[in-house]
Amino acid sequence: MDVNAQFVQWERPKLRVLSDRQRETIYRSALEVLERTGARLYSPEAVEIFRAAGAHVINDHLVKIPSGLVENAVLTAGKRVVLSDRTGKRCIFLEGDNVYFGPGSDNPNTIDLETGQRRESVLEDVNRAARLADALPNIDFLMSFALANDVPSRMADAVHFEAMINNSTKPIVATAPDFEGLKTIYEIACAVRGGEAQFRQNPFFILYEQPHTPLKHAGHSLDKIMFCTEKGIPVLYAPTPSIGAASPITLGGSFVLNMAEYLTALVLTQQVRKGSTLVFGGGPTTLDMRTTVYSYSAPETMLSLSVRKELGEYLGIPVFNAGGFSDSQLPDQQATMECATSLIYAAMSGGNLIHDVGYLASGMTSSLEMLTMADEQISQIKRYLRSFALDTTTLAVDLIDEVGPEGDYLTTDLTLERFREELWSPTIIDRSVHDHWVEMGSTSLRDRARDKARDLLRTHVPTPLPEAVKKEVSAIIKRYEHSRA
Repeated sequence: MDVNAQFVQWERPKLRVLSDRQRETIYRSALEVLERTGARLYSPEAVEIFRAAGAHVINDHLVKIPSGLVENAVLTAGKRVVLSDRTGKRCIFLEGDNVYFGPGSDNPNTIDLETGQRRESVLEDVNRAARLADALPNIDFLMSFALANDVPSRMADAVHFEAMINNSTKPIVATAPDFEGLKTIYEIACAVRGGEAQFRQNPFFILYEQPHTPLKHAGHSLDKIMFCTEKGIPVLYAPTPSIGAASPITLGGSFVLNMAEYLTALVLTQQVRKGSTLVFGGGPTTLDMRTTVYSYSAPETMLSLSVRKELGEYLGIPVFNAGGFSDSQLPDQQATMECATSLIYAAMSGGNLIHDVGYLASGMTSSLEMLTMADEQISQIKRYLRSFALDTTTLAVDLIDEVGPEGDYLTTDLTLERFREELWSPTIIDRSVHDHWVEMGSTSLRDRARDKARDLLRTHVPTPLPEAVKKEVSAIIKRYEHSRA
């Protein structure tokens, strides 16, 4: 090989668990489940759509879906989703192995940043989480993170959405309690973007939706999917069968169930609007048989992070994945270990939209300290995924010859030009010598993360909504509150 030739070689590191044959086997098994067993659909409109498409409607709810109908849906489904930020700038491209990171939603408890104590979450926690996520450079999108227990539950998701758009410009993964809640969130989004056409061209939120495993799809879930498909609102569908409880005890059977539930919704979207994209999400969750608590950090869950991406990749569909979480009650050593491990598995597999960053206590507690620590870990992972290119400059054959044996590269032009790009630098991870660490207060990673989070919340000013838009959004929320009274 001529090492002086002008070429560039770059390979993204990637983890793979399943063979092509194994992926196909899970897919074909899901087709068998849909034909033989079917699914219960509790939306009369959706049932009639399936009937008209050629599915077998056994009674008012049970629908058995021919494999040809599913395979056609896979062929016609869109293969990418692009999300903009609040201003309309396209910034998240869900396709291939692109990876983006963000928190989860609706944690009923919060580790208070000032006291370090666990308490019930309130609306201000949603505001603070959005503002901190806006400031953290490696958090790419928002979810509410906390659940506002001081807001009526029927109002919470719309109020969460208002809090997020007031405190950040980043794209949003939104939840909606019911159809009316979704319509209110959509009305707010259109007000922010300047109209339905502008939103459709550059959507800045994607709806999170899921079935009731096993093989049950609630009417409000299906109605929301159909509404979003018609309006051009991106949707992700995340079946999360609990291994051994709501799904077979085997991972293989759980993934068959997971895919069958997703494919049911995919068929519906293609009947409503061919070419629409339904992001593939969810995956088996691990039930600790001793406690009946869902273990986010069990090895089976970690394995699921890789497999769900590979199954989505088999379908050619973007994947909603998870990472950056822990079963620990505090942002301690266990939390940082489990957080880093899950982030690495999800990112190395190429999961596109990686959520739940900053979760503690098996998805019951949010922590701004944990979110800040995870931002640093994500920064490391992004550097690893960037790997390095090979070309005449980076191979540096001429420079090696110029410096020669026993030479010094520290003062060369290449070092001065490239060291910031080539070498990752931490912000809260400590690399100092012991005496300097003692001089600086002998702090732990948690101490430094807490200080950084407090500093960012004190100094970071998110780009504000235009005052007229802010008033319009507030009026929409008030109308919604009145309608739900």
